[in-house]
Amino acid sequence: MSSGRSLGNAGENMAAAYLLEHGYKISERNYRCPIGEMDIVAFDGEELVFVEVKTRTSLRYGYPYQAVDYRKQQRYYRISAFYRASHPQYADLNCRFDVIEVYLPNNDTQNINHIKNAFEVGDNRYY
Repeated sequence: MSSGRSLGNAGENMAAAYLLEHGYKISERNYRCPIGEMDIVAFDGEELVFVEVKTRTSLRYGYPYQAVDYRKQQRYYRISAFYRASHPQYADLNCRFDVIEVYLPNNDTQNINHIKNAFEVGDNRYY
């Protein structure tokens, strides 16, 4: 496993623990479909939340959330639509897209920044 994938896995584990500590219920991790992958699918109360986790050791190339550009937002929207179509029990739930930034500048520190409603696509209702 590459160090980049190891870093990503560590960040996703920290993000999942963070969400659980804040009362979220995780439905799926690393949800894969023909369109792509979503790091975490969770519930915040009755709201369905699609979470992208971005982990960095420095800000050399910008803030992690900046990696979620328009093209990726469109893909995440399509993944969420596929997820909702394959889980019709969730079709009427409100949903949102969050980004969790995990900073791991060295082995002694970590910082998590949870950006709720990081972006919206369309009217945020798919059906």
